Amino acid sequence: MNSAIPISLQFAPKTSPKIRARISYAFRVFAAIYGHPVVDAENSSLAISCFYGSLPPQNAWSAKFHIPALYCDVEFEKPLHSAAKHRYANEEVYLSFGIEARQHRPDWLGEIFLWLSSSYEAGIRERDVVGRIPYSRTIFKTADISVRKPHAAILMAWMENELRHHPNGEALPTAPSPFPGATHAVISSHDLDFYLANRLSTLARLTKNLVIALTTYRSWSYFVENSRMILQLLHGKRIGDFLPSLIAASAHLDFCSTLFAVSRHGDRRDPDYRLEDIFARLAEAARRGFSVGLHGSYRSVMEDRSLPLEAQVLATHLYAAPIATRQHWLRFRRHADLFNEIERAELLCDSSLGFPDMVGFRNGASFAFPPYDFANERPHGFLEVPLVLMDGSVEAAARTLSANPQQLAEEVLGESRKYGWGGISILWHNPIEPLSIPPEINQVFWNCAKQQKQFGESWMSIDQFFQGCIERYHNAGLLEGVNVDGQPASHKRSVVTRTQPTDLEGVQPAHSGPHSH
Repeated sequence: MNSAIPISLQFAPKTSPKIRARISYAFRVFAAIYGHPVVDAENSSLAISCFYGSLPPQNAWSAKFHIPALYCDVEFEKPLHSAAKHRYANEEVYLSFGIEARQHRPDWLGEIFLWLSSSYEAGIRERDVVGRIPYSRTIFKTADISVRKPHAAILMAWMENELRHHPNGEALPTAPSPFPGATHAVISSHDLDFYLANRLSTLARLTKNLVIALTTYRSWSYFVENSRMILQLLHGKRIGDFLPSLIAASAHLDFCSTLFAVSRHGDRRDPDYRLEDIFARLAEAARRGFSVGLHGSYRSVMEDRSLPLEAQVLATHLYAAPIATRQHWLRFRRHADLFNEIERAELLCDSSLGFPDMVGFRNGASFAFPPYDFANERPHGFLEVPLVLMDGSVEAAARTLSANPQQLAEEVLGESRKYGWGGISILWHNPIEPLSIPPEINQVFWNCAKQQKQFGESWMSIDQFFQGCIERYHNAGLLEGVNVDGQPASHKRSVVTRTQPTDLEGVQPAHSGPHSH
């Protein structure tokens, strides 16, 4: 495997500050994924010096790696619905800025920026009934581009091959892993959207599932399994209390997960449980290597701006501040609103960028990256871990595409393994019981978990992932305000314990109420 090489970036003199900031961001994310330290050109004679601009005179810049400056300094008021198809290393690559005529190169960094900054979604005004950007309005659907290909990762692999003077001709080299003994990292996660609070609420959920089985899933297996669970519940079984079984199964298959828990009930769509109801289960999971993150409540970003206080509520129960979050129902209207709330809450990871009804790579990324802050023209100070597979989206995609759900999941994971070391998230709400989806969809989770060693893969919690790769981002000049142990360097983000007073006015812990998810 190729060793990391220090790289530096210079711009043509007339490049605007805005373009410099955006292209530098894309350059640093590329460097972090491929393990290249980013240095000043004057500080290292061993560095590959990259030049971003129009093609310079050959005699002046012969030692530099040229990246054509094709990115347009525009804000996208309308959705981008097209990209030119290009072929490299037997892979289709989609380019919004085309190919530079003299050297026949794309603007890799400008194209990567489009994907990672969510610029392809910037002009979409439509929202679904929940308030989310609908998959049907994205470039994947409107331009018939496969969402199951990590387009930003492919662009990075193309640039890496050219940077190293394509020793094997046209090729897409795999980014090397920072994890000893693992070539690919998957963040396994479970959103606690439903957990046993009382038998009456569980009975209501199971009864509702019978209707869903007939009207939405049209699944006989789902109907039968939920009917069986109703009988078991009536005979005293604790349906919905699945964490002990999950912990035992994860130990047997050698993986850890992150549990995302809702700490506040602000809407009928929020879970029924109180944190006090499940604290013992969360504590036991943490002792077994799991981590607990914040599941931002239904109204936390779009209406209430309550994510920081919800993080505090969770911290009072966990004795430590969570580092990660994911929005309940993946609900946010504008990327900037979500990202600003995450920074206000001083969280270090998010995993909300995925589709509720389709599997794949929403930002073209099969790797974690800090989102871009357009208001301040800088990277945000946290990592976005792309959500590429979710139990509900696997079911919906299989139904929509008339595809085999196991094959869909393996295709997405395979594409991620092909180009890099991962940093993607998968979500199964309750893989033990078919409370959320038919049993055959839960089986997809366990089949993939059993394939870890076959592919040199490691399934881990988001905390383990963050601590294992943060140095890569530091070396590229990203997330510099966060220490390797996952704590902000400023120490502003204090750990809250249950004995510390907190200002939680207006924030109520999750409590029993009607559940409709």
